[in-house]
Amino acid sequence: MNDAVEFCLATKSDLIAIDALEQQCFAGHSYPDFFFRQALDCWPNGFLIAKESQGSVLGYLLASTSAEIDTNWVLSVAVADTARGQGIGGQLISRLISTLPAEVNYLQLTVAPDNPAKALYARHGFIEHGFEADYFGKGEPRLLMRFAKAEHT
Repeated sequence: MNDAVEFCLATKSDLIAIDALEQQCFAGHSYPDFFFRQALDCWPNGFLIAKESQGSVLGYLLASTSAEIDTNWVLSVAVADTARGQGIGGQLISRLISTLPAEVNYLQLTVAPDNPAKALYARHGFIEHGFEADYFGKGEPRLLMRFAKAEHT
């Protein structure tokens, strides 16, 4: 991985670049730009980015709290095409895990069964925990994956 990559919390000035990355990675099934502005207010400590030294956003991870106090959700992980294979997604996940509040024991996420990111999550301790055939609507299956902090401390 490039040593010039900085990992930090997202700020308002990063939102345009985050939205552009979202559109690049998830065109046709992406969050709208206003969602990121609200996410910054709702979950500022779960909104991590990776930037190169010139300030370009190479990746982001967005995590949220849930109704269960001991569980947080990874809502999205995106890495620019030009930065894939450099360990950025893994670093974002590792940083999130290392900053989980004491009361959070689980991280959950969903991923399309054929998405190569499934292997990235597995390498970081996520295991398949369920399946829903129409998670995002008809023909949009997702695997539920879960990370248990107690198993990795």
